[in-house]
Amino acid sequence: MHNVVIATTSLTNTGLKLDAWHQNDENGVLTLIVSHYKDSLETLTTSLATQISKRAVRFFERSLDSSFYQTMEETDLAYPLVREICLKSSGITSIKVIIITNGETSKSIKSIPSVDSDNGIKINFDIWDIERIYRIDSSKTGKESIEIDFKEEFGNYLPCLKAFSQTDEYQSYLLVLPGSLLSKLYDKYTERLLEQNVRTFLQFKGKVNKGMRNTIINQPNMFFAFNNGLTATAEEITTYEEHGNTMISKLKNLQIVNGGQTTASIYNTLKKEKADLSQVFIQVKLTIVPPEFVETIVPKISEFANTQNKVNAADFFSNSPFHWRFEELSRRIWAPSSEGGLQETHWFYERARGQYITAKTKLTPAEQKKFEKVNPKPQMLTKTDLAKFYNSWEKMPHIVSLGAQKNFGRFADVMTEQWNKDDKPFNELFFKESITKAILFKELDKKIMKQPWYGGYKANIVTYTISKFRHMIDGKGKLLDLMAIWNKQSLPPELLENLLDIAAKVNEAIKDTPQHVTNIGEWCKKPDCWERVINTHVPLNSAVENMLIDPIVAKEQKKEAATVQCIDNGIEAQKYVFDKTDKYWKKMQDWNKTSFVLSHKEKGILDIAAAIPTKIPTEKQCLSLLDIEKKALVEGFHFA
Repeated sequence: MHNVVIATTSLTNTGLKLDAWHQNDENGVLTLIVSHYKDSLETLTTSLATQISKRAVRFFERSLDSSFYQTMEETDLAYPLVREICLKSSGITSIKVIIITNGETSKSIKSIPSVDSDNGIKINFDIWDIERIYRIDSSKTGKESIEIDFKEEFGNYLPCLKAFSQTDEYQSYLLVLPGSLLSKLYDKYTERLLEQNVRTFLQFKGKVNKGMRNTIINQPNMFFAFNNGLTATAEEITTYEEHGNTMISKLKNLQIVNGGQTTASIYNTLKKEKADLSQVFIQVKLTIVPPEFVETIVPKISEFANTQNKVNAADFFSNSPFHWRFEELSRRIWAPSSEGGLQETHWFYERARGQYITAKTKLTPAEQKKFEKVNPKPQMLTKTDLAKFYNSWEKMPHIVSLGAQKNFGRFADVMTEQWNKDDKPFNELFFKESITKAILFKELDKKIMKQPWYGGYKANIVTYTISKFRHMIDGKGKLLDLMAIWNKQSLPPELLENLLDIAAKVNEAIKDTPQHVTNIGEWCKKPDCWERVINTHVPLNSAVENMLIDPIVAKEQKKEAATVQCIDNGIEAQKYVFDKTDKYWKKMQDWNKTSFVLSHKEKGILDIAAAIPTKIPTEKQCLSLLDIEKKALVEGFHFA
């Protein structure tokens, strides 16, 4: 999704006003945002809300006429906004007008009825008042609940079939969803329905999505037979029995965890092709997961659900233990102040996109300045950044050159495999060395464009230079003292100078392509290109050689760091065991009396946990309890 364009403009003499807008290129929904602020608390009545919203609608309708922006001065704040709306009008399927106000919506307003614009486009309305904003701000999730009343909103209840005996952890239902209803749900809630989905809409590029489009248009009655259906979750369900049939009347926080492509394909085919959905039906497996189990159960449902487009391990990597630990280390570890400075800082790692901005949103201006001093924007890195820095240092520049997502996929596979073998190497030393690789990459990246020989392909030159430098060091049988760079938070001038010398040779090597190669960017993706760079001779400065350390020293550093991480793991395990409380472990103890899964030794450790706080398990026993729990869960134990 593209960012909201903020271009506050008010043409009060013509009754036009608009503060921001956004057009979703995927579903064609144009969002118009208009504000209404007063110094004192004001009640927003139906007539006032209609008056405010009409200003935005009139602004849109005037913008459709090209003469509106053509007669404006280009320096006018409204000019780029009006011009963009005019030029993008052909892709608009519907309009949503949002009023943002510091007033309070009148209790008599349940909703503002939708209308049609002069050119037949449906316009929906929404209000964000002070009470609604406060409710979201103070909620645990930081977002508004999706609460669907099928009868009130869509005219009918939804028939379903209870598919599993009810438990405290979850309930299951099977149902058939009309394509028209699914389209209406997506039209109203858009991407909010897909927040737990591992992908966004892939357009009609893949064979699967094209196939769905063709089926909807040419054989709509066969869609149910051909399509795999949806896997969905919700936090609450309200049902009632009618003539022996179970009907769904309400759902809270509905999420389509698998089937986002199906949902968006149906919606887009309706909007762009004006397809008839009356014969399109979709099978749905709906699982009701209470809020306390959402974080543990929903990701597993998403991961194991039957998929229509291939889902790589990288799609699920955001929630991997590696990711969580690296984020925790980034918040805890202070980077030394740079030379001449006094302020220690953090390298802020975004485990999930937008965390940096979100962390600042609830702060006052003064607190934001303090936050930025401690977490400077140049020291914010994303998971794709980390993958780029890591794989460049691991001598895989041709993989990095494939692009952010493919490179990240390789990184995710490597990290997952290493974590599963042993998680202790992912410790404070690993974090600091990772940041040093970021410093290497970033400082070189800044200098490349200023070199007299530079003529493009900066991204390729930087990754190949870092990889070539690592290859040269390996040839000496030594290692770069990464911790020395971490302690200074910058590269020694001699090292940066040597890197630029290497970069000049790399530039020549990647541009000296074989006769059959015409695209340098594509050439950089080939292992043969990396082989050519490897065989390019560049000397290592003597000053840089003095920065190298013996592998034995580095091995001792890693051993010490792993020991510290082992202690940290023990502390985390103890906290986990005690947070579960004795009730949890007693339940497992009772379960084992009939299942006989645990060994005598494991049973003895479990007996201690079940007696908390009378008995206190040791750190080692807590680590064992994690394995015992994993074994029990695999064998069918569940806490209800």
